[in-house]
Amino acid sequence: MKPKRAKNAFFQEKNSFTDFLKGTAGWLAVGALLAVMILIAFRPAYANPTDWHNHELSEQISHETRCELKGGVYENGLCLPPNLTPQVEQELLHYTAQKQAEIDLTLGVKK
Repeated sequence: MKPKRAKNAFFQEKNSFTDFLKGTAGWLAVGALLAVMILIAFRPAYANPTDWHNHELSEQISHETRCELKGGVYENGLCLPPNLTPQVEQELLHYTAQKQAEIDLTLGVKK
């Protein structure tokens, strides 16, 4: 049986599109699935930035550490310089050593 031809270029048979779709529906589905898989593979990862990526948190930690190394206090995003007199600083060092000794005694840490 010969396939029916269209009488005019603009008027094709009704079933020509459905016949085409029957033969290629499987391939279209495979192609769509493959396209979706490729799009998922190439989309950016929505991960939380970490210190490795030089994020704001790592910058804040760096500022805090630098401030503490200088002897200052880091509060509200600012490094406040120490305003202790040498006598008060010695008292605080003595108090800190005393408290650390108490903690070590409580926890049973040996030096």
